Amino acid sequence: MTPGWTPWISSLGKDDPAGPAGPKPDLDALLERLGGTGPLLERLARAQAALDRERADAPGLCSELLALPREQQPERAAGDPRFHTWGLSEELLRRGLETAEADPREAARLAELALTASARLDAELHATPLLQDLEARIWACLGDVRLRTGDLPGAEEALREAALRLARGTGDLLVEARLLEFEAAVRKAQARPREAAALLKQAEARYREVNEPEMAARVRRERDQLLQAP
Repeated sequence: MTPGWTPWISSLGKDDPAGPAGPKPDLDALLERLGGTGPLLERLARAQAALDRERADAPGLCSELLALPREQQPERAAGDPRFHTWGLSEELLRRGLETAEADPREAARLAELALTASARLDAELHATPLLQDLEARIWACLGDVRLRTGDLPGAEEALREAALRLARGTGDLLVEARLLEFEAAVRKAQARPREAAALLKQAEARYREVNEPEMAARVRRERDQLLQAP
């Protein structure tokens, strides 16, 4: 391992009070301020209902946005409140991931649109840690397609942005595992195979923690191939 190297993902929260190593909210105090579990459950129910509606509307909104001339799409995504929904950001991310292998430049464009929309989501409706998880996933997608086009500096930038958001997210181990895989891909592209292998080992552990044995096995095979390479 390179002296002084610190993996972005596994070091999250060490210096960030908002990250995993920082102070955690006092759930009992929060419930007391809300007047008990009733108001909290009601808010969660409203948030879930809103999310269900947004997801149902997302394919139509996404098609409407992408039907506009390309040069108009970022401005409309930023300025039209109808496009400021979780569902639309998630749909743009989904389409970007589906497009990544065949057309990485188009996938990058879709991920950038998803970031534009996600930056304007209502934090009162969607909890901030969940928004941070969503943006971490989008940045990982953007970084992956940058890596596919040989843009290593751009991929490294995306990795930093994703790590910052993961540190302020919910602690979702699936999101963390995905970012560990992405960081491993960056290190592999930088000809740093042992660092990449160490990251894949961490990703495998995360997948096992959330009972995803197939993903864990896939990452283990990739790590073994990396270590066996001359």
